[in-house]
Amino acid sequence: MYLILPLLIMAHIFADFFLQLARLAIYKRKNILGLAAHAMTWAFFISLVLAFTGIFLPWKFLFLFATHFLIDLLKIHFFEVSLPMLHPVNIADQFLHFFTILAVVFYP
Repeated sequence: MYLILPLLIMAHIFADFFLQLARLAIYKRKNILGLAAHAMTWAFFISLVLAFTGIFLPWKFLFLFATHFLIDLLKIHFFEVSLPMLHPVNIADQFLHFFTILAVVFYP
């Protein structure tokens, strides 16, 4: 069970940072479809790790997608410009994403 957490953190970093190129980061701030594409991609990669470890259920993908979408939507709504990576808002954003990952790991 504890091996899954490093894999999920790596999947999160990969999908939330490396796959989100500058163009998608700008597009998700301008168009809700860009935000949905980002959230769906992120939820897909987290779900791949969950499936690999045998704890994937379809509701977990939907939960991950919806919460990631909502967290990022609220951040975009209240903070119209991109903030530095270590800004408290971005740190809180990452903690919220991490807690949603923990929720699907530890909730059957």
